Amino acid sequence: MIKNLSKKGMESLQPIYLLTGENSWKIEKSISHLKLRFGNISERELNFQQFDLLESTVDDVLGVCNILPFLSSKRLVIARNVHRLNNDELENIIEYAKSPSPYTCLVLVAATVWDDLDLPDSTKEIRATLKETVKKTGKIYNFKPIQYRNLENWVKERCREREVRINPAAVYLLTNFLGNDLFNLESEIEKLTLYVGKGNVIDQATIQVLVSGNPEISIFKFLDALGEKKGSEAYKTLKNIYLNTKLPNNIESLRILGIIRWHFKKLLEIKSLIKKKINLKEMSKILSLRDFAIKKLINQHKNFSEEQLKNCLLNLLEVDEGIKTGKQKSEILIEKLVSKIVNI
Repeated sequence: MIKNLSKKGMESLQPIYLLTGENSWKIEKSISHLKLRFGNISERELNFQQFDLLESTVDDVLGVCNILPFLSSKRLVIARNVHRLNNDELENIIEYAKSPSPYTCLVLVAATVWDDLDLPDSTKEIRATLKETVKKTGKIYNFKPIQYRNLENWVKERCREREVRINPAAVYLLTNFLGNDLFNLESEIEKLTLYVGKGNVIDQATIQVLVSGNPEISIFKFLDALGEKKGSEAYKTLKNIYLNTKLPNNIESLRILGIIRWHFKKLLEIKSLIKKKINLKEMSKILSLRDFAIKKLINQHKNFSEEQLKNCLLNLLEVDEGIKTGKQKSEILIEKLVSKIVNI
């Protein structure tokens, strides 16, 4: 990960970076560190542009890169989904990378395996050329998924950053419930910290209540209503959950959010497995779920396209941030999220 960048001035930034790999958590953290180099939020907004190359063109990106920054020595430009570009588009970026603007920091993001062995030879060659070019004028970072043997240390480190302790049994439960999903793990650690308070200990009982969720019927009814886009039933069940919770509303909202995130990630995984023609028995093994749960997910996934499921997960991140910053009542944010999901 690109660390401690906020401690240096923006003058030492490279004119171009290529961030690749399947560890999207490290990619996003690195981008956050880069942003910190550009002063406060108001200063940053004047000279910050972000592009999704599925929606924008390479010309759009490079056009901005060649514009002088406003009241600053540099401009920050993020270009995502570089791995989805065709060879001609990559050629254009290579030409720019040979002599990038000294007034711009261009960050090329490819959240995937860049050196994919299944690619056509022509694409492998052009990607290799882009890498070699960026090495000469900038820097490349390849972020691999964190290995399970290192996951427990990662959790402990995130807890230390938040000034809480976590006992070994709690670490074991947390990593077994959530696996290798770093975004979800970090979100749950944030929620657990709010619950126990700084300087205190997260134990296994806390994990069981806040992360795995109480086994109340309401939450399963709520997820079913959400997955089936039954709006009135989802709102009614959600209200019952809040009425019966013993947790503060912001903590309960984060718990609900975590459960929704888990459910919609499973829907996305189911969609992928169906495309690969994986049978029910294999799905059960892969997802560690019982047959009846798999069948429910199979029925519900039909209500959402792959793009809609991805958008739902992005909306979850926005709501997560909104709850933690306290800009609006957490239960209102959850209700708005439910409205978005059922009306997609």
